[in-house]
Amino acid sequence: MKPLPESVIVITGDQYLIQPTIDDFFMDTLEHLKTNYGLKPGPDHFEIKSGAIAYGGLTLTDDRVTYLSFFGRVVATVMETRTDFNNVKYTFFRNVDGVEELVEMGNRNRD
Repeated sequence: MKPLPESVIVITGDQYLIQPTIDDFFMDTLEHLKTNYGLKPGPDHFEIKSGAIAYGGLTLTDDRVTYLSFFGRVVATVMETRTDFNNVKYTFFRNVDGVEELVEMGNRNRD
């Protein structure tokens, strides 16, 4: 698996420049999970979702999180936050600890 991308700040409006890095990060994580954990053929249990972060449950912000989940467990995220100068900072996180148990559970459910 490739190392985590470094955090990066881009000028507002230039977010498209980082999109290939985000896509590669999620695809690399997904391929690592498929290849290294002996997933059986069948329906994938991966989801990539994205949404705005709301503080206090009511107030939406310009911040957003995009995540890759596997059997409902978040295994990789990209946080998109605004800086004091209204630029956009991307921070990457990945945690595949405990994936073995999810794979075993998924394989049992398919049998």
